[in-house]
Amino acid sequence: MTTNPLDTELAFFEQQLSELLHHHAGKFVLIKERELAGVFDTIQAAYTAGLARFGNVPMLIRQVVPVQPKVAAPALLHGVLFALPQ
Repeated sequence: MTTNPLDTELAFFEQQLSELLHHHAGKFVLIKERELAGVFDTIQAAYTAGLARFGNVPMLIRQVVPVQPKVAAPALLHGVLFALPQ
């Protein structure tokens, strides 16, 4: 069974969601491991800050909304985005 590289960040987000909704509803949060690394008005600002602070590594950016939209990324789910040419 494969594990999600963002399991820690997703769990932290879920644990903090009530508090985040109270203080930052509608904003975008940047989470790395169990740290709220920033709150931003746009996803682009969160991504830029994450790259500057952590580099090009897995990090979670989520909009603070009561119900997360479902997103399908079949290429990511099947590892196609990490495929190396032969």
